[in-house]
Amino acid sequence: MTVIRCVTMQKNEATLLEPWILWHGAIFGLSNLTVVDNGSTDPHVKDVQKRYEAQGVQIIRKYRSQKDFLRKGEIFTDIIRGWDAENACDFALPMDCDEFLAFFLDRLSVDPAEIRAQFELLKNEQATLITDRLLLNVPNAPNYYRPQSVPRALFKAHTIVGLDRGLHAPQTIYPERCVRTPFVHLHLHNRPDYEDIRRFARQKLAHIAGAIPGEKPRAGQITPENPKEGYHLRYYFQASQEDFLRSYLHTPDIYAPVIADHFRTLGVDPAPILGDTAAPQFPVHVPQNFLAHRRLEDGSQHEYGLFDPLAYAYENEDVVKDAFYGIWPLIHYMDAGWREGRRPNANGMEPFLLQAAVPTV
Repeated sequence: MTVIRCVTMQKNEATLLEPWILWHGAIFGLSNLTVVDNGSTDPHVKDVQKRYEAQGVQIIRKYRSQKDFLRKGEIFTDIIRGWDAENACDFALPMDCDEFLAFFLDRLSVDPAEIRAQFELLKNEQATLITDRLLLNVPNAPNYYRPQSVPRALFKAHTIVGLDRGLHAPQTIYPERCVRTPFVHLHLHNRPDYEDIRRFARQKLAHIAGAIPGEKPRAGQITPENPKEGYHLRYYFQASQEDFLRSYLHTPDIYAPVIADHFRTLGVDPAPILGDTAAPQFPVHVPQNFLAHRRLEDGSQHEYGLFDPLAYAYENEDVVKDAFYGIWPLIHYMDAGWREGRRPNANGMEPFLLQAAVPTV
């Protein structure tokens, strides 16, 4: 049987740690999960780690400092090399604690058996493996996700050379050949409470002098060689919550309640993760397991359409050949195709509208 081992590093992830363990434990088995604790002080987090350690999850507690966080890529590399030395797995998957693995080709699937089956198809690939599709949860809109193209690492056994802190640039013994995986990372980064987003951003920016407006440099902080380091986290201290929510208002996304449904199947309440703000909610019974969605006018009107990934790729050769949009034609439909009037499906199914009582984001 194919064995996939998964590793994450976290600190005080009171909301996400147990869901992360349950989600990936259902796919890979609890004994194939490793959590590197980066100095958690939250009693709930400590209790979660202790309970699941007793059930087979490996908890590593020796990397507790901010310097260790900055060495995350090196630490993960050492862990994966240790697995290789023991022939402990066929694949190694490094992840952040706000990322959840799913499958997305012709449709979106969160079924553990289907996800495992995709690893079988990759076993004979002699290549660097890249997962470069991501679904970012839309803030204050549970079950809505923005497709993005962001590279993430996945290693076949005995291939790792190195890994960066962000887990974006895997180095392997196959530098000349890259294979795109059929997976997607559900990036549940946008916590329901904006101050929680800021709190975790502050934690990750603690080493950078002047990263947070109005705060004086402290002893031990550095000025990074790359001036853009942490720029995506600095944004939260430059934008108000209203600005943050407004930035999502008129960008198309997808509606996929199957993700929250799977959390419930695992015994996890999705509300603390995705929020419980009023947004249009209804069951989706289509093979793709999602609908394309956009807000119209002031944001109170919602348009939904059936998007068929295979049909859209077949009918839009220019998109498939594009260096960026060819990675995931769904993003092209979100960015341009919908506005241009391109057909989202081959059977002519028209979109439908819902009117909300108040604008929602």
